[in-house]
Amino acid sequence: MFPMTYGPPTKPGGRRHNGRMTAPHEGAIPKTFHALEAKESLGELAQSGEADIEHGRRWFEWRASSEMLYRIHPPLVAPIAPGHRDLGDYLDDVPEVLGAHLMVLMQAGASSLGWFEGGECRSTKSFRRYVVRGKGRAQPTHLKSKGKSRYGSRLRLQNAEALLEETVERMQDWWDEFGPAERVLVSCPVRLWASVLEMEPAPPFVAADTPVTKIPKDLPKPTSELLDRTYRFCCYGRVELAP
Repeated sequence: MFPMTYGPPTKPGGRRHNGRMTAPHEGAIPKTFHALEAKESLGELAQSGEADIEHGRRWFEWRASSEMLYRIHPPLVAPIAPGHRDLGDYLDDVPEVLGAHLMVLMQAGASSLGWFEGGECRSTKSFRRYVVRGKGRAQPTHLKSKGKSRYGSRLRLQNAEALLEETVERMQDWWDEFGPAERVLVSCPVRLWASVLEMEPAPPFVAADTPVTKIPKDLPKPTSELLDRTYRFCCYGRVELAP
């Protein structure tokens, strides 16, 4: 599991000087925190001052002093919801148990899917297909920019389509077996993801209007092992000094 770093504990709510609340001791500010421990880890920060929500609703901005501004990035499995007005609202809604999450990791010629529920992996599946040309470009991408190829494009196109079909079919199988996911966590190139959304029949999360969260992390070729590491990453939030 990812490390959680805490310094010496301080009393909840920080200290007051001249009737004003001051920031908790810097050692009490966690560097990382698990989604299920967010309330315990961030409760003191929420009580010691306001934490404004960034305009894109990706993080909280908490001012420790006139010269120190922190960013509190929530875990991807528990992002800031539309109804949250501040950090206190967010912490009130922190789940006691992690829900059902579908993870989709895709690159040209490879996809890995994972179903996680209650913080544990229920099932994984990886697919591989030959779709990359000799110069390293996926065949569908090449055709969109250069037109039809005279060399071996038919097999690569068939493989690209088969990969999409296998991926969406497995999503539907899990949807039928486990029920709907609460959130879909995705790492996929923009054009490839557009192709996923254009599939017929459509992926199950489209009809269910399930929230989709992009994983802001550069990942290697998708594998089942990578699914586990990436899900752990998604379960942790972090606190950092604003640049």
